Amino acid sequence: MTHIRVCAPAPAEITDLGSGNVTVTRRWVAVDGEPVFPLTGEVHFSRLPRAQWDDTLRRVRAAGITHVASYVLWNHHEPTRGEVSFDDGLDLGAFLRAARSHGLEIVLRIGPYAHAETRHGGLPDWIAESGMAVRTDDPAYLAEVERWYTLIEEQVRGIPLFAVQVDNELYDQPQHLSTLRTIAERVGFAAPLWVATGWGAADLPDDVLPVFGGYSDSFWIEASDVRDLRSESNFYPSARRDDDGIGADHRTGEPGEARDYDLPFATCEIGAGMVAAYHRRPIVTADDIDALTLAKLASGSVWQGYYMFSDGRNPRAGLQEAHATGEPNDFTDISYDFGAPLTVDGMPRESWRRLRRQHLLLHRWGAQLADMPASFPDDAPAVPDTAGLRWSVRSDGTAGFVFVINHQPGVTRPAHDDVAFTVTTDAGDVTFPPVHIPSDSAFLWPFGLRVGGVVLDWATGQPLTEVIWRDAPLLVLSETAGIPVRWQTDADTREVAFDGPGALFELVRDGGIGARVLVLSEADGLRFGLSGGVPVLADGVVADDRVELFAAGDVLRLGATGWEKAGEGAPAVSEATVTTVRAAGTPPERHAAPNGRASIPTDWSGAAQVALDLPDDPDGTLVIEWEGDVARAWVGERLLSDAIYRGEPWRIGPHERRGAQRIAVEILPPHPEAHVLIGHGRVPTRTEVRAARLETPATVLLPR
Repeated sequence: MTHIRVCAPAPAEITDLGSGNVTVTRRWVAVDGEPVFPLTGEVHFSRLPRAQWDDTLRRVRAAGITHVASYVLWNHHEPTRGEVSFDDGLDLGAFLRAARSHGLEIVLRIGPYAHAETRHGGLPDWIAESGMAVRTDDPAYLAEVERWYTLIEEQVRGIPLFAVQVDNELYDQPQHLSTLRTIAERVGFAAPLWVATGWGAADLPDDVLPVFGGYSDSFWIEASDVRDLRSESNFYPSARRDDDGIGADHRTGEPGEARDYDLPFATCEIGAGMVAAYHRRPIVTADDIDALTLAKLASGSVWQGYYMFSDGRNPRAGLQEAHATGEPNDFTDISYDFGAPLTVDGMPRESWRRLRRQHLLLHRWGAQLADMPASFPDDAPAVPDTAGLRWSVRSDGTAGFVFVINHQPGVTRPAHDDVAFTVTTDAGDVTFPPVHIPSDSAFLWPFGLRVGGVVLDWATGQPLTEVIWRDAPLLVLSETAGIPVRWQTDADTREVAFDGPGALFELVRDGGIGARVLVLSEADGLRFGLSGGVPVLADGVVADDRVELFAAGDVLRLGATGWEKAGEGAPAVSEATVTTVRAAGTPPERHAAPNGRASIPTDWSGAAQVALDLPDDPDGTLVIEWEGDVARAWVGERLLSDAIYRGEPWRIGPHERRGAQRIAVEILPPHPEAHVLIGHGRVPTRTEVRAARLETPATVLLPR
């Protein structure tokens, strides 16, 4: 069935949530009375070197993120009671002010419990091991929480906060969440919104906005499980918001029935990657992230929140979740490589480009989309159907978007031939032409889209943005691979000469140009960015007045007649000298936690030892091509970085290595019978550093 009937929604009733200039209706969040579409990226300031903050925040903003979120991890700041630090990389206030300087709003997650793959969920050892009834209204615990909240509030005082979250993943204690909020407000916290994680059918207070999530795969299941089957539902457009898998390894009992919320569908943990535990090391691809995030939009999300948006590394050892402290999973000491859109040194992955493409659309049409409820076909497939056509519509009764999600991790989705979508609106039927939907594709197409004085009845291209160019609106459409871009409108359409990539069309009405349409290939759509409202094509980060290039290429800027070359560049790459000091010996003995999950070996006597001598480039990221099981990098006695092998390069940023030019690497050989799972079958066969190099991105300044 490829037909859906939509109608104009009833006016959105205003709720009691929100304060100041922020209001919350039953369907969307508003600022100054107008719908907004927040885009939140999680960046843990205490898991990044302070010198990295500015580059990371600039690239977060360049991806289209509007709000930065961060936990304040108690054990990072107060490992011993009374010995508190907010200095250097722990300077919360400085990080938030830096975020604000990049135009980012703030969502602050103050705990005291965070989870976040941290030891005791972020609670300091002296709290977790005190005998207090943590995460309850135990007076002794609440007294310590109030002291901690007071310390945080002193750091953020005077900095506007958009939302605050207390605790995390608390399913059955609404009174405790209310108590924490009361304490936070008493010590001075104020924000227009208070939010709480709603997955696991959480029982929450009425005065918080539930926020949800969903991942492509998980580290928190068994190594014998090829996939986390609970994640599959995230790739089916539906009215279901919950995800039974998130945090399940730290939850007692089974989740209840997913609840129906008469509140906006907001998210805070759409998995923009996945970290590797020792026993299970999933690989999440850019295709997975693109389809997952589009599926949340297709399901009615009006607030996209990503976890994580930047990788990180802990400020010191002993802060991660570990079997040694009785926790269910084992992680390395330093690295928090989440496979996020930005690496620990700020390099954009392919997922960054995919999300920027979505965010460009949401910046232009997000306010309208927020007031467009989702509708689903009567025969919409559900788990475990892997063949049916997955699609939905979001519409205000006249205009809207068709979503198609034909990708699911671990499954080869079939192509669908001769698919002709029909949407019956209040104004009549809108019928798209028959198309071939390729396997593993995910996209959205508009209908009833107004561009200047012209309305596109439908288009088979994904909108990127609309700008004013040559005194008329310019709609930029990106091709969906394998599907020609076409549209229908009552204006006359004529193709005109155009310099550079893409094809340009004029939509003529009453003898004048009502609008123009620029059609880009899918590849160029992923290169598309905006600088001061001016379109730019580049294989890099377009941010304000510059383009940062992480691969060699040209930078094109849209001029009066077409694309004009604004510059070119290539990252500086210099090879390191790799010297094998000692070959790997016998793999260490295997051991496991009481839950049966494999633990990180503690015997490093059989590790291969490699010396890296680096060129003189203090700004370069060290990229190590390696194979093995687990690795550590040292500068003298300082543990610089560590890594669990899952077939990807190991990156150590310039602010992590602090100019060090000789680095010692040790790599444990994999045990042939190790009970671990590595995504996509990337099983190591050797124990070695194949190559190492320094990489420094190039910068092209754009004309103002």
